[in-house]
Amino acid sequence: MLIKKPPIVVILGHIDHGKTTLLDALRKTNLAAKEIGGITQKIGAYEIVYKDEKITFIDTPGHQAFNKLRERGVKVADIAIVVVAADEGLKPQTLESFEYLKVSKMPYIVALTKIDKKDADVQRVTSQLVNIGIIPEKFGGDIPIVEVSAVTNEGLNDLLEIIILLRDINDWKVDTDVAGKGFILESFKDEKRGFCASGIITEGSLKLGDLLITKSSFCKIKFLEDDLGRKIDSALPSKPFLVGNFNNLVFAGEAFMIGTPDALKDFQDQLAKQETNFRQQVIISLPTENIDNKTNGKQFLLIVKADNLGSLEALEKILLNIIETKNIDCKIIKSDVGAVTIDDINLAKNFQGIILSFNLKTSKHILEIIKNYNIVFFESNIIYDLEEKFLNYILNLDNNLQKNKGVLEVLATFGVAKNKKTIGGKVIEGVIKLNSRVMIQSVNGEELGYGKIISLEKNKVPVNEVKAEELCGLIIDTNTTISKGDKIICL
Repeated sequence: MLIKKPPIVVILGHIDHGKTTLLDALRKTNLAAKEIGGITQKIGAYEIVYKDEKITFIDTPGHQAFNKLRERGVKVADIAIVVVAADEGLKPQTLESFEYLKVSKMPYIVALTKIDKKDADVQRVTSQLVNIGIIPEKFGGDIPIVEVSAVTNEGLNDLLEIIILLRDINDWKVDTDVAGKGFILESFKDEKRGFCASGIITEGSLKLGDLLITKSSFCKIKFLEDDLGRKIDSALPSKPFLVGNFNNLVFAGEAFMIGTPDALKDFQDQLAKQETNFRQQVIISLPTENIDNKTNGKQFLLIVKADNLGSLEALEKILLNIIETKNIDCKIIKSDVGAVTIDDINLAKNFQGIILSFNLKTSKHILEIIKNYNIVFFESNIIYDLEEKFLNYILNLDNNLQKNKGVLEVLATFGVAKNKKTIGGKVIEGVIKLNSRVMIQSVNGEELGYGKIISLEKNKVPVNEVKAEELCGLIIDTNTTISKGDKIICL
């Protein structure tokens, strides 16, 4: 049966220009308050009803690291709304959004937000738009421009009316009787429900018990939820949904089809031809023994953990930008979804790696182990905060080493245990402290490895610290071979 297709609308624009706040006003919920740090952390799809017409909105992050998620939203949608703050004007992600739309030839609306602010200048922003070839309807062009305020609700109904009007002008209809098709928006691993994904159906229908197939994965639908977390039995075109029980982690951005077990392989082959280039595979590649260091002889080995694949894509973009702009050599030795595990800690310990955790809850037990091993660990629910923490650490590392919290010269070595090195030495600078993370440096200044002081004695009496010019004995937890004349530098 052919029906009018409820329009799918993607909201694009620069960070903090009011995309989530606008959607919050349209939905009359408190979505914006849930967005940590004031930016949308991952794609969400939400359905509203206006004058008995359903409209689905896709909210995309404005932070520069999330470009793939914005591309994903553009691919799925019928109409775009580009938000431009009336008090700030055009910004990098605004221009990027217009480039997406130019290529996709998707109809779009420009929403001038924050018009309630004192420094809002609608005329100036309109002139900026005209200068880049976006001509408003009131000037004889074909681009609708709507002035809106999420605070006063001014212009919201006008915006919704234009969305419905664009749908009717284009006469978008869809068949509900065919097998369901659509796109995966986001994927993640739930501790209780396994591999899950959010998506939007663009054609046909799906229901409980159906076999949902993507190129990389499949699932027999055992649970189905709408955008508000309510259980539903089926979904029709433009409906956002959450589905579970995939056989593995499905790649965000993939197309899906509803099919049968017999047709599984044929469907996956067919979907393979529709490659979207939005997939981001989880990779694990261990470093080789001979590492080509490019950053003052130092390469940073990273274990990256995040709540979903979209976040991993964003973090990888951030790290790539750091490598290119800061001339810092970073290598991801593990990238995966889900909370930090013992395996991650062991990997960081064995290769002196740094763990980055985004939008995840780290258990107290894991945090205690990380602290005991003195592993460099950063976590945050805000992506640019995590970027800042990591960047500050690596840029200030050389300065921290120059301050030398404590430096010991190795005078003698004892024992040949694989992971525990017993040595005797003299503190030549600063203070050596028990449980400190240390760098082992050769006589000629070469970085040999890292470790942790697990035992410290002075005059054969256990102590917590040893000061400059004092002799001591210590045990270091490390795989690195330590020789007479080496230096132990506290970090």
